[in-house]
Amino acid sequence: MKKFLSIMTMACALTAAHGADLSVPYFALLTNGRLNAAGAFELSTRADIDMLIEGGSKFDAWFKLGFRNASMEDYLLAAEAPAGLADLEAASGLAMRTAAIEVREFFGTPVNLAAFVGHLDTFCLGADFSARFGASDFATKYRGYMYYPDGIGGDASRRYDGLHEVYGTGVRVSLPGESVLPFFYFYQDSWLGAGYWSADARVLLNADRIKLEAFAGASFPVSAAGTYRGGFLFYYDTGAVGEFFAQIGVPRWDPTKAFGMDMLYFMFEPRVRFGAGMLTLSLFFHPAWYLQSETGESGAMELRTDLSFGEVREGQQRVGVEVELSYDPNLVADVLTLDAAPYVQLIRNGVRWDMRLALRAFPVPNPWYGMFMPTIGVSTSF
Repeated sequence: MKKFLSIMTMACALTAAHGADLSVPYFALLTNGRLNAAGAFELSTRADIDMLIEGGSKFDAWFKLGFRNASMEDYLLAAEAPAGLADLEAASGLAMRTAAIEVREFFGTPVNLAAFVGHLDTFCLGADFSARFGASDFATKYRGYMYYPDGIGGDASRRYDGLHEVYGTGVRVSLPGESVLPFFYFYQDSWLGAGYWSADARVLLNADRIKLEAFAGASFPVSAAGTYRGGFLFYYDTGAVGEFFAQIGVPRWDPTKAFGMDMLYFMFEPRVRFGAGMLTLSLFFHPAWYLQSETGESGAMELRTDLSFGEVREGQQRVGVEVELSYDPNLVADVLTLDAAPYVQLIRNGVRWDMRLALRAFPVPNPWYGMFMPTIGVSTSF
């Protein structure tokens, strides 16, 4: 509990100093129901909470705390156990996510300079177009723990979200603009560990119907010649007909080794509108490497079809059904699976509800009730 108390004390002190603003930009609970190893039906709830402290007039400063827990049930069990203090400390999930200070118009130039520690920007996700340009959310929903509850390759600490995330200690240089935003990052890469460095260049292009983001980066001393990465996000709104979304990139390339197609992160998603409905086709090829680590999912892919009606707005709802064909050659069993999933998404009083019931059509699980895989997500901000 010392870790918890020290972090919360620091947060309170920072909030009191200089009239800083405290907000919770993300508060979410995600509950999955599945068979466990013993064949019993089990619920597991993941909690994600971000607390943001920010302020400054001629500069921006922000300090983000995060609570990440893969199983609240295990956390509460440790909290109730008489001798569970050590387990509770290990399972708390409370940690500093980001500490950063950004000086605007550094030394009278149009450049903004930020020094940071922790998690900073995620590349080619799409969220920055909403945050920086006020665009509506257009990112694919097939990401994160809603669709990949086990994380990446069984590692629940990692999830698919964009093509790359800056994580470490370093600086960010940016040049503000109305429709074009360039960034440059240089940092000790915490994905790799102490003594390993990364540099990334990134640009966002915003237009009425077109959104484009591209990046390129390198890490060293990794391999004999370093490792490299790059990719882009493309979104096009045709108007009445539909939309087109794509994320394509190489999260890691080692030039001393042969280039393979399994290095690609490939998300291809056309969306067709008709009246109050939308038909979405999604194809996702998993990369062999992601966030500087092997995924164990080389060659895996999902082909999804989503037929939906309505809009996810306050007081409204979207209903639909998804069909997913999944192939993973790395598995011993269930290499090929077919699922169907009706779902409902709605927003009431600022709280978003995502309710989904996946049904395993092939192969039929044993016992049979393992075919039911419900998921309920609740999220808000304040």
